[in-house]
Amino acid sequence: MRTKALAALAILLLATVLPGPCWAQGTSGSQFLGIGIGARAQGMGGAFTSVADGAAGFRWNPAGLSRATGHQVTLSHVAWLDDVSYQSAGYVLPLGVAGVLGVALEAGSLSWDNDAVGVDEPAGRASDFAGSIAYARPLLSGLGVGGAFKYVSSELGPDAASSYAFDVGAVYRPSENLSLGAAVRNVGAGLTYGVEEDPLPAVMAVGGSYNLKGVLVSVDLEKQNDLEAVTRVGAEYSPAPYMTLRGGAVSGGESALSALTGGLGVNWGSTWGLDYAFRDSDFGGTHQLSLTAGFGDAPGLAAAGAGVDGRGAVEVRAPKGNLAVLRELARTVMADAVDRMDIPSGARVYMRQVESHDASWLVQSVLLEELTDCGHAVMTGGIPGPEAGVDTGDAYEIAYRIVSCETTFPRAWREWVIGSRKVERRAAVDIHFQLSDGSTAIVWAGNVEREKREIIPGSRVEELGTPGQSFTVAEIEPGGWDKVLEPVLVAGIVGGLIYLFYTSRSTD
Repeated sequence: MRTKALAALAILLLATVLPGPCWAQGTSGSQFLGIGIGARAQGMGGAFTSVADGAAGFRWNPAGLSRATGHQVTLSHVAWLDDVSYQSAGYVLPLGVAGVLGVALEAGSLSWDNDAVGVDEPAGRASDFAGSIAYARPLLSGLGVGGAFKYVSSELGPDAASSYAFDVGAVYRPSENLSLGAAVRNVGAGLTYGVEEDPLPAVMAVGGSYNLKGVLVSVDLEKQNDLEAVTRVGAEYSPAPYMTLRGGAVSGGESALSALTGGLGVNWGSTWGLDYAFRDSDFGGTHQLSLTAGFGDAPGLAAAGAGVDGRGAVEVRAPKGNLAVLRELARTVMADAVDRMDIPSGARVYMRQVESHDASWLVQSVLLEELTDCGHAVMTGGIPGPEAGVDTGDAYEIAYRIVSCETTFPRAWREWVIGSRKVERRAAVDIHFQLSDGSTAIVWAGNVEREKREIIPGSRVEELGTPGQSFTVAEIEPGGWDKVLEPVLVAGIVGGLIYLFYTSRSTD
């Protein structure tokens, strides 16, 4: 399956270089399409091809929509160079197992005084608009693909032009920490003002990102048709559950607008987020402010997403106990492992645990049930040696070691500042198996693991554990001073971001 996913990604990369005329050097029109919407992405230097997700991310790579798990709206304001400003809005609509739909609008305008002697018109005006609709869905395990169709229009004084373009992209997550992406953006006919045609700023980008002990590091290689190739590097780190720091750099030739970027994000759980980004360059500084709002998970899509990247979390109002969830995961693990072992029907099977674990009784009982249901004669302990005088010609031994079987609560938050408390519960079962035949030769070995992530009410956490079973009981770090000062701190950060944004805007 992984080979197929890599092949699909390679096909997409090949397709990006086939339309040669799109990449001809020249001066493009509608340069606002290359600004980059979303303060989170801009704060990371635009190294977002493999990170893209949500209502802001799909403008960088439409395949990022395949990672969405709920409705989401984002609003952005960009204070660009020379008093140019752009506004944008995006919306993500989950379609359950059918995929995800995204809609985006962005527009900007610029007016100026014309003080030249002998000019009849004292002022001028330029404006741009783009509307796009995108669709994405998981295709193979870990692989998501997507595309977007755009309508682009531009006015420059008395002249106006419009055109159509498309984006296409793919994202692939071979492991929980690693993500790869590729995208082609703004491919289409140019804008024609009278008899003169300006090509669109077509872009080809590939990138990868890795989560290194809580620090997300991302690198993109990007080529725009009228600019030299650039390298984008970005990083993101959360020193506190409600705060994220970002930094990045863009480097390339003289035409690449090389720059340093930085950003700050404040979030309230997975529902609300406010992000600010600053980009410095030889032409001046630019600022971007984004507000993102979520409107709940989409259970059908989240369940599908869990099969894609293993990280989907479904909100559950009446959660099962931790022990019940672990038992369900253990059954899935055992069924998968026994299927992979392909032991002949009716064979004698000896079960042997390599190391002790608090969950030994649970794992042993579930494995015993699975083997018995498959028609095997099951005994505990290792396979007898020759001195026992037992015929082991048709016998097998399953030696297993419990790597993990536990529930944890990796994060907790409140919706808005004074909303109800929510907790993410992660249940995980990981077991290493080794199958030997009667001659003690190893026939098969490997790990089988499953996990389940759920968002549950914080008030239910204490009742989900089973007394006396330590692997079912997990604690959330108790709140301290932050319970009282967090709302004040968050409000101060938000106010500071808004003040910084507008004061920087007035001085540029």
